[in-house]
Amino acid sequence: MSELWVLVATVLILLIGSVVAFNAQRLPTFTVPTVGEVTKDVNTLKRRFVHEADVLLREGYEKFGNGIFQVLTPDGPRLFLPRLLAHDLKPLNRHEASGMKALADRHIGHYTTIDHESDVMLGAIKIDLNRNLGNFVGDVEHEVAHCFETQFPKCEDWTPLDLHEKLLRVVAQASARIFVGYPMCRDEDWLNCSTTFSLDVMLGAEKLKQWKPWLRPLAQYFVPEMTRIRGDHRRALELLLPEVNKRSKESSKTHSHAYNDMIEWMQQRAGKIGDRSFDSKELANLQMLTATAAIHTTRLAIIHCLYDLAARREYIEPLREEILEVTKGSEALKKQHLTQMRKLDSFMKESQRHNPPSIATFQRKAMVPIDLSNGFHIPAGTIVQCNTNILDETPAEWGDANAFDGFRFYKLRSKPEDTNKFQFASTSYDSMQFGFGNDACPGRFFASNQIKIILAYILLNYEFNFENGVIGRPKNIMFEVNVLADPTIKVLFKKIRRDPSV
Repeated sequence: MSELWVLVATVLILLIGSVVAFNAQRLPTFTVPTVGEVTKDVNTLKRRFVHEADVLLREGYEKFGNGIFQVLTPDGPRLFLPRLLAHDLKPLNRHEASGMKALADRHIGHYTTIDHESDVMLGAIKIDLNRNLGNFVGDVEHEVAHCFETQFPKCEDWTPLDLHEKLLRVVAQASARIFVGYPMCRDEDWLNCSTTFSLDVMLGAEKLKQWKPWLRPLAQYFVPEMTRIRGDHRRALELLLPEVNKRSKESSKTHSHAYNDMIEWMQQRAGKIGDRSFDSKELANLQMLTATAAIHTTRLAIIHCLYDLAARREYIEPLREEILEVTKGSEALKKQHLTQMRKLDSFMKESQRHNPPSIATFQRKAMVPIDLSNGFHIPAGTIVQCNTNILDETPAEWGDANAFDGFRFYKLRSKPEDTNKFQFASTSYDSMQFGFGNDACPGRFFASNQIKIILAYILLNYEFNFENGVIGRPKNIMFEVNVLADPTIKVLFKKIRRDPSV
């Protein structure tokens, strides 16, 4: 009986603590208009946000123009700012307005473990990763080729493929080559752990959000993915420790650091900034977070590009010719080759313009109180997003805003003064797919390289097309503000056989 009372007392304490915490963290309400408020059924509005947020945000833009509005969501009201107010938030650093904190809150990061902003991780990405990207082009291409040779069917004839499944492995292995080095980047257990973790985070967050916030401290133990997340972290440490210990022994013998990957960069950076809390467990956790940030958004961007190419086949040959031209006489891809693939870069950017990862990619959590130029006050703790995918706001000099022009940005870069503008990884007021300002996505240059390398390999080695019956570009699926490629679509692949003497 005593054990039962202890259990009951523990549950009561958790429930009372949850209610207190929930009330303490409750955000203020705002006197701004609500999109769709003519619909009196709140649950209907929330469901609309889940399945057709693009329609709701379009309604908000058409009705309120450059005004601030809110949308009712399963997580509560969300504030949406007009694009022009992004200028007010642009200069703020992450300690004032944080994109990572906003993303973590959307995925209830306190439970899913992604609410973990690390100076070690950010420094390793912003400085070390971006500085070394050019050194990894050939290595990443080699991993991509290895993946296609070992994980894909032969495709001697037209073969239907599930790109969501197949490209998950390609992107994970290509990314792991930089994150954990060779040969660990091919370790099946590691790749499974890193990809499973990110899926558990996304699914676990959505399932846990079905529970009232004050019940979540208890409810997390009834969500299988939440239990798996804790197991994912333990497994990551188990898999990483032998590699860390091996390197430590080698370093003590040679007194040098022979590795050039994210493991090494994180260890070195922790030492430079004097982070005494950094250990092997923290390293494993940061590796999981880095993989989560990199794998799924990159995979999705590649799938969107392939859907756009299969629907607009007139672009395939010009892109293939460009790749062959810039790599002529070279046995492996190099950094300059990627830079010279300007048509491919343009196509990627246009595909992303029509199929962004989110229709509200500029999001910030106010870490301090913020007063906007229009007088609106944002209390600390508030998450705001900009309505960033209204094509009507496209600059006139870009041409037809609603048309798909794969070489739009290639043509815009033809002017000498604009040759370095309008690139896939560029951020600007008119191109916020990777955010905007001081807290823009630090891994966008890495993503650009990975996407180009994989698309170039596919274009040179495969013919591809939709299965019979698929007409035009498949419609995307909305999940809240996220833009997803239809996972039910199969794409046919057929290996290109070239005369080796040519």
